[in-house]
Amino acid sequence: MMKSNPQELDEKRLSAMKVKILEAEMKNLKTREKNNDQMVETITKIISNEAGKKY
Repeated sequence: MMKSNPQELDEKRLSAMKVKILEAEMKNLKTREKNNDQMVETITKIISNEAGKKY
């Protein structure tokens, strides 16, 4: 089995974060469900969760 380069793992995490953040932003643009502070919390949670995942 080939070992992954740590930089490749970081790129995977970064890409996953970007996608989830953009999805949350697009949803909120349509629904206006969350205010600015709530979106900051949502984005912070996304970053924390993705940073902690093992690939």
